[in-house]
Amino acid sequence: MKSFLTLLLIFNLIAALSYCQSKPVQVVFENTKTETATALTATPVYVLKKQVKNADFNYSKLNAIDENTKGTINTKNLMPIFEPISGTFNYYQFLATFKGKAYNGGEATTIKDFHNILIIKTEQNNKIIDAYQYTLEWAEPPLQYDLFKSSVKNILLTDALNIKQLKFKRTYSWNEKDIMLKENGLIKLK
Repeated sequence: MKSFLTLLLIFNLIAALSYCQSKPVQVVFENTKTETATALTATPVYVLKKQVKNADFNYSKLNAIDENTKGTINTKNLMPIFEPISGTFNYYQFLATFKGKAYNGGEATTIKDFHNILIIKTEQNNKIIDAYQYTLEWAEPPLQYDLFKSSVKNILLTDALNIKQLKFKRTYSWNEKDIMLKENGLIKLK
């Protein structure tokens, strides 16, 4: 009888541990196509690049971009910071490719392609829980300065949603007058 109870206890422990483990991250959609940049005066379009179920943000990396950038500051080294980890939410990654004015070492301003990454975490009904936006070409330390976090909750993620509605604020700032993201852009879900 004692061995039966021990066996039953072990079985229940294994079942409980299996039940408590989170489901594996599941990539639902991935788009590797390189997008054409929108014109200099056009509204940037945030194209869906990745949709993942059972995911979450890697907050330890997002809250310390400078410490999590290995080697040269470039898109390849920054992208892992914005990748999902295992969790219980829906994760969306968008990329806006657009023409913008770039500093040219004191010479005339140049026009080049820029890339803004937008990551959004939602509940199962697509109600936005959290979101971050970052310009991948930002090269001046601290890199954290250009990371913006949404300050609103309970907005539904929909096609053509303007990112201005997410009321992004800098996660790090030197100046209280310069904390809100002034850009706008439209989210394209598919």
